[in-house]
Amino acid sequence: MQNSSTLNTSVRARDQVDVRAGKYITGVYVRMMLGVLLSAAVAYALIASGLMYQIMATAGTGFALGIFVLQFATVMMFRPMVQSASAGKVKALYYFYAAITGVTVGFVGIIYTAASILNIFAAAAFAFGGLAAFGYSTKRNLGVVGTFCVQALWMTIGLSLIYMLSSFVPFLRPFAQTLNITTGILGVLVFSGLTAYESQMLSQKAYSLARSNADEGTISLYTTSGALTMYLNFINLFFSLLRLFGDRRR
Repeated sequence: MQNSSTLNTSVRARDQVDVRAGKYITGVYVRMMLGVLLSAAVAYALIASGLMYQIMATAGTGFALGIFVLQFATVMMFRPMVQSASAGKVKALYYFYAAITGVTVGFVGIIYTAASILNIFAAAAFAFGGLAAFGYSTKRNLGVVGTFCVQALWMTIGLSLIYMLSSFVPFLRPFAQTLNITTGILGVLVFSGLTAYESQMLSQKAYSLARSNADEGTISLYTTSGALTMYLNFINLFFSLLRLFGDRRR
């Protein structure tokens, strides 16, 4: 009887850990989707109001480059803030980043057709969901995949920057299309791998928090940090697919 009671207690404890971990992971993806919706809302507002066209007419590529730098700087600020700032400030920085990215999505909205954007968004969402589910459920250690993709990510960022500079530097212009396609292919590979790898890392962290009965502040930081990670993977997978398969406006 004692062994049976001990076993039942162990099973109940494990079930409680599973429930808490599942709740934490759900929180990550809910916050991630809120960020995606915020980006979409900002982009829609800019395009529908005509402000995006005015910005392009007056500032053009220079403004786009400035947004790229601001996005990069915000991401670089995020990790140190997770270590020292309050959960509320970290959450605010995440939504600030999502809003800024909405400006980038606004640029995309005036370059590519609406039908193309919607179709590729659906394809990116489907691919992202499958990759995240694989990372969550697989028993294989995806650490090697993650390490490779992180290194390749810097190459992708570098090529994206060179592509943007091709609008300013005449001798780069003949290579612009090649740079765009290469960046798109690399982006699809890198962010697909990172989605699966980071999904596995999120799962492991969630179970660690669930076993330790972490406080609400720690859980909120985990949720926001995870949301930004998966948001970045999704939005960049979407942009990469758009580079390759998007239909430009005539």
